[in-house]
Amino acid sequence: MDTATKVPGFWNLISEGMYLNDIPSAKLSLSPLSPLFGRVQADEGPPEISGGSGGPRDYMVTLQLNAIPFIEQFLGPQKVSSGFYPVGGVSVLNLQERPAVAFRNPFDTLVLHVTQAALNEVAYEHRMPRAEPLVWPFGHFDPVVYNLGQTLVASLAQTNYVSKIFVGHVLHALTSHLVYSYGGVRVSSPPSRGGLSAQQMRRATDFLEDNLDGNIDLQQVAEVCDLSVSHFARAFKQTFRRPPYKWLIERRVDKAKQLMMDSRLPLADIAIRCGFGDQSALNRSFKRICGVAPGVWRRTTTPG
Repeated sequence: MDTATKVPGFWNLISEGMYLNDIPSAKLSLSPLSPLFGRVQADEGPPEISGGSGGPRDYMVTLQLNAIPFIEQFLGPQKVSSGFYPVGGVSVLNLQERPAVAFRNPFDTLVLHVTQAALNEVAYEHRMPRAEPLVWPFGHFDPVVYNLGQTLVASLAQTNYVSKIFVGHVLHALTSHLVYSYGGVRVSSPPSRGGLSAQQMRRATDFLEDNLDGNIDLQQVAEVCDLSVSHFARAFKQTFRRPPYKWLIERRVDKAKQLMMDSRLPLADIAIRCGFGDQSALNRSFKRICGVAPGVWRRTTTPG
């Protein structure tokens, strides 16, 4: 088995349970931006029924990126499903129920580690009862999970083009969807608690400004404001009319403009100083916001 990074606890359960070390073609690609998702691929299925040894009171959510012609799913000794799993097929597995699978086909699966604490936080912020247990028909297609999952898959392939704070938004959106659609919770509209206070605005913007060249995540900014991720994300957007990751990109572009005006630094160096993964990432964001490429803007705006 080939792994992209060191395997932490949850992923050891996946690796051992799926016998990935016994499959020569198996590949586990973990995100360097978050420990909560990764991609598992192989040219053949596990050599035997995967181990269902149990785990913490959390969930494993799987999204099939390739169809599996026939798969059997178990919770402990009980078979709970069998048959075809399509592209976009989703399974939600409570780790305490000792989930296991049996199949022989090649597979390509996005795996999400969804903690009960994250589910509770979303429910609490919306003044709803806890979403427990999560229920979804095994292997059925979910367009929301599929489309958000494709964004996470793209982030695995192009880590220079996305940020931790953006990935945090996608994961938060997924968690909220699981609470509403899988947790049996129904609300007409979330309660509004207003935007950030003046002090929280200053704390958030100061922290973001101080870390324009760093890859910070949503949790870090929320903690600076003494808020949960759910509350902070909603309050920030209400205050600034844009989510934190968009605000951060706009400020990075502003900093790039300033550096282009005040220095002769190459665009590649400016991109790194402003927190972009490389020059192409700067080009893409700059053109989306300003309408022209940074090189064109520099030639037409700065003297000489």
